[in-house]
Amino acid sequence: MQKENGETIAVTDTAENRHEAVWAGILASVSVVGSWAFVCMMPFAAIGTLLAATLPLRKAMMWVGALWLYNQLVGYLILDYPRTVSSFALGGALLLAGLGSLLIAHVVLRLRQSAKLLDLSLALLAAFAVFELVLFVAALFFGGTHNFTPDIIWLIGRNDLIWFAGFMILRFALVRGLPGYVGSIVARNPA
Repeated sequence: MQKENGETIAVTDTAENRHEAVWAGILASVSVVGSWAFVCMMPFAAIGTLLAATLPLRKAMMWVGALWLYNQLVGYLILDYPRTVSSFALGGALLLAGLGSLLIAHVVLRLRQSAKLLDLSLALLAAFAVFELVLFVAALFFGGTHNFTPDIIWLIGRNDLIWFAGFMILRFALVRGLPGYVGSIVARNPA
C-alpha cells in the first residue's frame, strides 16, 4: 500500500517494474563483479548513462547510490582506503560525480528524445565529462589533482567505454534471449 494525495492506493507489481528490477540488478551485479576484477574502477559514467536510458530517474538514482555504497564499502573495508577527512570527502564527491553523470545523461537523452546509439554515445560523453569535472573540483579542495593526467583520464574513459559497449551487448542479448525477464526494448524513451 502507498499513500498518494492522502489516499491509500494499492501498488501492483507490473511486468515493467519486474523488468526494470531485473535489468538494474544484472547491471549492478556485473558492475560489482567487474569492480573486484579491476580494483574498484567502477564505470560510473557508463552505468549512469545506461540507467538513464532504461529506468525512471528516481530508480536510476537509487541504483547509482547503491553502487556507490558498495564501491565505498569495498574500498574502506577490503582495500584499506585511508580513513581520513580528505578520503571521506573524495568518496562523497564520487557519489556526487556518479549522480551528476546520471543526471546529465538523463538530460541529454531527454533533449534528444531518443536512446539510439548516437544519442547514448553523446549521453555517455557528457556523463564522463561531468563525472571527471566534479572529481577534479573536489580534488582541488581535498587533494589528488595529480590523478588528472591525460593518461589517467584516458584509462578511466576507456574503461567506461569498454564497460558501456559490454553492457549494451549484454542488454541486447538479454532482450533477445529473455524478453519476459528484461523487457522487449533495448532502451526506453527516458522522458
